[in-house]
Amino acid sequence: MKRISPFTTVFSLLAGALSLSACTGTSILNALNRADQYRTYTDLSYGPESRHTLDIYQPLNTQRSGCIVLFVYGGGWTSGSKEQYGFVGAQLAKRGHTVIIPDYRLFPEVTHPDFIHDIALATASDIVAQHRQDRPLVIMGHSAGAMIAGLISYDNRYLKAQGLDTTIINGYISLAGPHDYFLPSEKPHWRDIFGDTPKQQRTALTAEHITSDSPSTLILHGEDDYTVVPKSASSLERKLTAANVEVSKKLYQGVGHVRIVAAMGWPLHFLAPTLNDVEHKLNQHCAERANQST
Repeated sequence: MKRISPFTTVFSLLAGALSLSACTGTSILNALNRADQYRTYTDLSYGPESRHTLDIYQPLNTQRSGCIVLFVYGGGWTSGSKEQYGFVGAQLAKRGHTVIIPDYRLFPEVTHPDFIHDIALATASDIVAQHRQDRPLVIMGHSAGAMIAGLISYDNRYLKAQGLDTTIINGYISLAGPHDYFLPSEKPHWRDIFGDTPKQQRTALTAEHITSDSPSTLILHGEDDYTVVPKSASSLERKLTAANVEVSKKLYQGVGHVRIVAAMGWPLHFLAPTLNDVEHKLNQHCAERANQST
C-alpha cells in the first residue's frame, strides 16, 4: 500500500481558491468548518500515555438522539493527529451526532497491535461510556484508521482485554480502508510494523476476523484510489456477505484516497457524497435504537 500525505492533496484543492498558502489542507478545512452549532472538549485523557488523549465534538442540542461516533484517522500508522480532523467532528456534530476523535501511539514508538489496544482503551474509557449510555456507538475510520476501527469492531480480543466486547458496537464505517491483500508482505517497512511472519501480519487484516456476530458495516471507497485499491473493499464486502452480516458498499467514481474524507468538510462536499452516506447510515442506527426502546 503506497502512502501519500492527505495534506498535499487537500491543499492543492483549496489553496488556489482561498489564497492561504501558509496553511495545510486540513487546517483550511478546520478553519472553514468552525461554527456555533456544536461545542468541543479537547485533550481529554483516556490513558497513561502522552498520546492517550481525545477530542469531543458535541451538538449544542443534546436532546437530539444522535449516534456516538468514534472516528479513527489514518496516516499510514506513522503520522496524524486528532486536531487535523476536526472538520469531520464539526460536520457530524452539526447534524446531531457526538463525535470522539482519539489520538493513538504510532510507529516507530509502537508496532502492531499496540495502536489497536490504544483505540480499544479509548473505546472502553469512562469518557466514551458517559456519552454512549443508551445511544448507538458507531466506529468509523479512514485509511489506516479504518483498519484499526475494523479490528476493534470485528476482533473481540481487543475490547475483551478492556472488560467489554464487540456487542457494544452498533455499526462500523470504513472510508478507504486497507482490509485485505497488502499483507502479508516481505517489504521491510511492513515487516517492521506488523511482524516478520505471514501469520503475524495476517492478524492485522480486518477481513481475517469476520464472524456472524460482526456489526452492520458501511464500506465507502473511491474507484480512483491508488493508495488502497478498491478490491480491498470488495473483499471485505464478500466476506461479510458470506458470514450473513449486514453490509453496504459504495464505490465513488472519480474519487481517490484523500478526497473521500476531505469531502466530509465544507466546502468540499461536491467531491463525493461521503457525508450524506455516512449521515444516512448513522440515522439508520439511531432509528433502530429508537425502535428497540419503544
